Amino acid sequence: MDKLVISNLLRSIMNKSRESMEQRVKDMDISPQQGRMISYIVQNEDKGLIQKDLAEVFQRRGASITSMLQGLEKKGYIERRIPENNERQKNIFVLPKGKALVDETNEAFYAAEKELVHALNEDEVQQLTELLRKIDRSL
Repeated sequence: MDKLVISNLLRSIMNKSRESMEQRVKDMDISPQQGRMISYIVQNEDKGLIQKDLAEVFQRRGASITSMLQGLEKKGYIERRIPENNERQKNIFVLPKGKALVDETNEAFYAAEKELVHALNEDEVQQLTELLRKIDRSL
């Protein structure tokens, strides 16, 4: 028996899930990661998000976050503003064009998640969720 069966299954599921999301957002001019980021920024915009916050939440290096933010900024989805009280940081805000995209990307995420668990009944989905949370907390 494969000693890495769980790791291999998780990797396979994540790859298929990523492919599904990429297909769902390909006409939106953003990547799935950028869609998640815009959605998160909208939900937390009142907190004065900075790049460091996003790096922690998305578990990415600062350079990766910078690249994603630059792409979103060039496309007119977000802007970074220097607050009056701290000229060393830039707060991140979603522009109207980005906000219009949030509902569309969220629908794509919901559809992809529904597809991911379509073979499971409600109890199995709940059980899977609990087990994954338990693993996540232990790491």
